[in-house]
Amino acid sequence: MNGYLLDTNAASILWDARHTDHNKIKSFLENHSQSLLWISIIVLAEVEYGLKTAPKMDTSRQNDVRNEMAKFPEVLDLDKHTVSSYSDIRAELFKTYSPKVRRKRLTAKWPEDLFERTSAKELGVQENDIWIASQAIQYNLILVTDDRMSRLVEVSNSLNDPLQIAKWR
Repeated sequence: MNGYLLDTNAASILWDARHTDHNKIKSFLENHSQSLLWISIIVLAEVEYGLKTAPKMDTSRQNDVRNEMAKFPEVLDLDKHTVSSYSDIRAELFKTYSPKVRRKRLTAKWPEDLFERTSAKELGVQENDIWIASQAIQYNLILVTDDRMSRLVEVSNSLNDPLQIAKWR
């Protein structure tokens, strides 16, 4: 499969016509309209969570976003084939960045423990990012994002199928 997989930051703005960057993401996607466009079930969950916890967003705007989400036809579920890409990326993250004791054994088990929480967020090494990147690799899709994801790209380059990223902004 070839095409594009939208990260949460791209999809949430695409579905929110009132967002200041809505036209930027639409323009980017129009320039790539010949390619298939996909969304991860993880992204749907993250956007829905964001809507439920966005105290300043009015109900009308939330409903507009949900209506746009519902129109999106190409949703990728996690499946048994996602396991390979996910475990490759996650294992490589730990081998490369996890704190180690003197004998080079790993001392951390979660991506969030690799750095201070602020740094992990800043670097984009969060569990959901690993899942979304895994789906992009699994389906040979280009991940459309505005996140840096430098650690994910770096570790995936050492794997058979590296993560491909397109910055929309």
